[in-house]
Amino acid sequence: MKHKTEIIIDADRTTVWRMFDDPDNMTKWQPTLLSFTHKSGTPGQPDAISELVYEEKGRKMVMIETVTARRELDFLGGTYESKWGTVVIFNNFEDTDDGKTRWIVNTNYNFRGFMKFMAFFMRKSIRKRTDTDLNRFKLMVETELAGKTS
Repeated sequence: MKHKTEIIIDADRTTVWRMFDDPDNMTKWQPTLLSFTHKSGTPGQPDAISELVYEEKGRKMVMIETVTARRELDFLGGTYESKWGTVVIFNNFEDTDDGKTRWIVNTNYNFRGFMKFMAFFMRKSIRKRTDTDLNRFKLMVETELAGKTS
């Protein structure tokens, strides 16, 4: 299952990248994230491996993140392995003509077992979850910037 989502953030790309690239910010826009633990490689760089633990509806879900590509300010790609399957995510960041940032997320889910069947019924909720995460990130960035200007 593939989908593409994008959002415009009222902040310059350098600011957006800095906040996106900071693992300490992850729980601010991913509220079900319980922990992010770096395991190997240089953090945030290709071949870095980290463990993410989420609590989803009372259950813990462990994902292993492997950074696959990085172009500072422009692009971050990674794979996320769990017992349910693999997710490949490409995050692109672009300048807009008015000084904002367009964040484009391309996601490819490859489910295993029972989740392969369930994904058909969950397509809408999976997409909504991605949209909600992007909106929370946008709010975090714009709120922090508003606090610095007041």
